[in-house]
Amino acid sequence: MPRTPKTPTEQELLETKLSELTALIKELSPQARVEISFERYEDEDAHIDVYPPSSVNPGEVARIETTIGERCNDVLLDTGLFIVGAVCD
Repeated sequence: MPRTPKTPTEQELLETKLSELTALIKELSPQARVEISFERYEDEDAHIDVYPPSSVNPGEVARIETTIGERCNDVLLDTGLFIVGAVCD
């Protein structure tokens, strides 16, 4: 069931956190493609999908995935915003 729309302040905070996550991803993998979706399946506020270049080794992909997951968890604990981060092939 969709959640109620965000207030302007909540929406601004969400956009700020998504920008911060995108910057972090670009630091970790400058060539990665980042896609953001606001489609809600449960309680999610947004999804951020990372597509690293095929040249990135599996260890680096795991590091990106762990770092993004930890940061999304921090955002949830700090703000209550539920952003799902995933590294895709």
